[in-house]
Order: sequence, then C-alpha cells, then structure tokens
Amino acid sequence: MKRFLSAMLALCLAVSSFGCGSKSAADNEIKWGRADAKEIDVNSKIPGRVVELLVKEGDEVKTGQVIARIDKRDLEAKKEQYEASIEAIRAQQRQAAAVTTMQTGTTQSALGAAQSAQAKAGADLALAQADYERYSDLVASGAVSQQVFEQFRTKYEVAQATYEQAGASVRQAQAALGQSDVDQANEAATAKKLAQAQAALQEVEVSLDETEIRAPFDGVITEKYVEEGSMISSGTPLVAVQDPTDNWVDLKVPETQLSRFTLGDEVSLIARDGETRVTGTITDISKKAEFATQRATSERGDATDIVSFNVKIQVDDTRLRPGMRLRLAGDGE
Repeated sequence: MKRFLSAMLALCLAVSSFGCGSKSAADNEIKWGRADAKEIDVNSKIPGRVVELLVKEGDEVKTGQVIARIDKRDLEAKKEQYEASIEAIRAQQRQAAAVTTMQTGTTQSALGAAQSAQAKAGADLALAQADYERYSDLVASGAVSQQVFEQFRTKYEVAQATYEQAGASVRQAQAALGQSDVDQANEAATAKKLAQAQAALQEVEVSLDETEIRAPFDGVITEKYVEEGSMISSGTPLVAVQDPTDNWVDLKVPETQLSRFTLGDEVSLIARDGETRVTGTITDISKKAEFATQRATSERGDATDIVSFNVKIQVDDTRLRPGMRLRLAGDGE
C-alpha cells in the first residue's frame, strides 16, 4: 500500500511539473501573426446622386482612374449663372469707367475756366473799387459831378456781382469734381461684387472636378458601399481600395523573446497552409507593451501578466492577404 501511495505521489508531482513547464513555454511562445495591407475608403467630397459607378469588387484600378461620377447638372447651371454675372459686372465697370473719365475731364475743364473767370473778376473788382473810392472823394469836394460819380458806382456794383457769380461757378465746379469720390466708392463696391462672383465661380469649378471620383493609387476594389442612383452626402465612402503591394505582418512577441528582433532584420514567414512562404523586413517594434491583465491570466491559473510587443514585418508580397495568419519560418518546424 505504501508503495502504491508513493508511486501515485511521484506521478502527481511529475504531471504537475510537466504542466507548469508547458505553461511557461506557452507563455514564451511567439504566436501566429496576422497579415494586413494598405486600404482606404474613397469618399465623395460633394453631395449628390451617383450617376455612374464604374467598378465592382475585385476590379484592379490605376492611379487617377475614374471610379464613379456624381450628377453635375446643378453645378453646371451654377457655373453658367456665375459666368453671366461676372460678364455683367465687367460691362458695368467698363461703362462706369467711360462715364467717369468723361465727367472728370469735363468737370476739371469747367473748374479751370471758372477759376480763371474768378481771377479776372477779382482784378476788375479791385480796379472798380479803387475808382469808386477815388470818385467818392472827388464828388464830395465838388471836383466832379454827381452824374460822373454814379457811373463809377454802377461800374463798381457790377464788378461786385460779377465776382460773386464767378465764385459761385467755382464752387459749383468743385462740387461736381467731388462727385468723383462717390464714383470711386461705387467702383470699389462693384470690384468687391466681381471678386465675390469670381470666388463663387472658382468654388463651383472645383466642385465640378470633384464630381469624378478617382482612384488614389494602384490597387484592387475590395468593397463597394453604394450603387448607381444612390443619393450621398459629402464624405460618404463609395468603395474601398487596397494596395496589394503594400502589406505587412503584425507579430505579437513576448517580452522574453523581444531581444531576438532588430529593426532592419530580414525574416522569413510561413502561412498556415505550410506552402506560402514570404520574406519581410522588420520596420517597427512597438515601444508600448500589449498585455493580458492579471485577472485574465489568473483564470488560467497564472498569477502574472502576459506582456508582448508588436513587431511589424513589411512584406510587400501580392500573395499576402489581410487576415492571413503567419508565423516565423523555423518555429515549430
């Protein structure tokens, strides 16, 4: 009986030791990595109706190839409207410029003539005033008759009236010339309207260019989100495009194995089918750990966290498809 109990105890210890050893090895094992590839959704920058969808899932596309077209009739109508508005504003500017030039020339000429007349009237007034004052003294002394004096007084009063009229003509010409400031303000307002219409036209032309949705790079259509006739809003994705030549494998490496990997190292990988083998280069080793929590691992009877780091292996092999599982060649072989 004692022999039997001793044998059973030894067996239990062996099994326990084997289990612990297997668990430790499993924790340090490099798991299967997962393949991924460059893939983006191609969005529409404008709202509207999809009138043409020129690709389907699995189609290969080239950079700049038209994938879809959005209805552009409303935008074309707006473009014609803005072009007509711009032409009308420019015609208005040409007409206003011609009128302003003519008015400015006429007004400046009138002001010059009025100023000359005022200067002459001023000289005549000064002479008439001198005669009037001199003959006032003479008539007072009896040197000349009242009739002669009245002639010089009338001449003086006419000179005064002529000078006042010349001054009024100068002020009128100056006021007309001041109208050019108003004309300049109107010209500035018209120029602003023209700039606004040109900006609106440019925006419409950009939107017209965006009615054709183009492939951003050489690739394959992996998913189609809309159908012809669909109404879409700005930012709606139409299709997904994948670059089959830009792919990689994300490998989760335990911290105990991380020293095996160095940036720039070339590594070989093998897929689950055992036949697909690819070669890649390590382009990134994450600085931040990924780990299962102590609670999660303790459910399996382990009291410590399982810490791993992501190692990115750039492969760029068309045989690789996102979601494929691969491991390091040689591990487990």
